[in-house]
Amino acid sequence: MLLKIKRKFSCAHRLPNYEGKCEALHGHTWQAVFLIEGDIQKDGMVYDFKKLKQLVDDVLPDHMYLNDIIENPTAENLANFYFEKIGKLLAQKSLKLKTLEIWESEDACAIAKEK
Repeated sequence: MLLKIKRKFSCAHRLPNYEGKCEALHGHTWQAVFLIEGDIQKDGMVYDFKKLKQLVDDVLPDHMYLNDIIENPTAENLANFYFEKIGKLLAQKSLKLKTLEIWESEDACAIAKEK
């Protein structure tokens, strides 16, 4: 069974390896979309959505400066970083993170996926 959840977080960043407007400090309201695989349990659920949302909210940054976390916080680097970090937590719950979409705007995202 596949589950999908969406979460939002607002953070500032700058792209030190970029020439253009994004080199300067700016912010986004990011959206993270998680596609998670797991088995349906005896209670009829793969995993409680409330607990799942809390698990990812505890890891995702909010109102932070992303450069303090990732040296070059592009959407691609954020997707890979949080895919690995949250994927490990989900694995402890017998869940598998299939994809993580990091949307920096309503029309642009990077997608990390299992290898």
